[in-house]
Amino acid sequence: MMVVGTGEKDSEANREIKELSLFWEISQALGRSLDLREVADPVLGALAERMGMNHGTLTLLNRKTGEIFIEAAHGLSITQMQRGRYQIGEGVTGKVVQTGQPAVVPRISDEPLFLDRTGSRKDLGKKDISFICVPIKIGSEVIGTLSADRVFGDSVSLEEDLRLLSIIASMVAQAVRLRQEAEEERQALVEENLRLRGELKERFRPGNIIGNSKGMRDIYALVSQVSKSNATVLVRGESGTGKELVAHAIHYNSLRANRPFIKVNCAALPATVLESELFGHEKGAFTGAVTQRKGRFELANGGTIFLDEVGDFPPTVQISLLRV
Repeated sequence: MMVVGTGEKDSEANREIKELSLFWEISQALGRSLDLREVADPVLGALAERMGMNHGTLTLLNRKTGEIFIEAAHGLSITQMQRGRYQIGEGVTGKVVQTGQPAVVPRISDEPLFLDRTGSRKDLGKKDISFICVPIKIGSEVIGTLSADRVFGDSVSLEEDLRLLSIIASMVAQAVRLRQEAEEERQALVEENLRLRGELKERFRPGNIIGNSKGMRDIYALVSQVSKSNATVLVRGESGTGKELVAHAIHYNSLRANRPFIKVNCAALPATVLESELFGHEKGAFTGAVTQRKGRFELANGGTIFLDEVGDFPPTVQISLLRV
């Protein structure tokens, strides 16, 4: 009996085995974490190894600014990744985000929409490079893209690569969404922080302190003078006369205004913990010190520390304070 095998069937079986192996590897990475920063590199690395791609990128869309940026990449330097930014509708990547439809460019040298903004293909023959970009979606909303390029050849099936990338894009979509939301939340916090700092600076400028007598005008002049320096300032006065307002005014009119303003109420802290609060401690420094703790002086580094009721310091702590 004679058995005859066909190379075509063997090739098809090998391709299916490679695909299943790739899907399993990606699902394992996604199973370990939904943090995109942790899974993006393994996913792109698996694509590079099993698809033979030269470069691979995963981009995110900032819905507030409309900017598309590279979150993770294979085969690109940090500088190249930073250059890879697009607006919706700009270039091939921007068009994919705009339309929600994948794009296949057999030769990037023939495609005017291909911008190569990263500059990563300058040393390669553009006529021999194919580029595939697929949208990453949650429902009908495009939240990013997954793209790859490879050397063009008659043996390369771009349709198969497109199908493979589309499946993988759907697998990582949830991790991309979580990362997108985290980035947008971080940006919102940065903007809110800048807004609040602006409000504080306006609120605590000397002009907002009530009083127009000669004595108050002298104080305003002193605040203006010392806020331009790094001098230590002793603010004296009875309770309720506005010592904390003066301390705020000095800080928010100084070159340290964008750094921390740390207040310590010396009278409210027990003497047993005051030194630890001010100077911190290392893990295991004493019984109960189970973790490292930063002191108020370290937290105020680069900014201003306001020691309220400093006269209530115990003598032992005053010695440490004098060393500072």
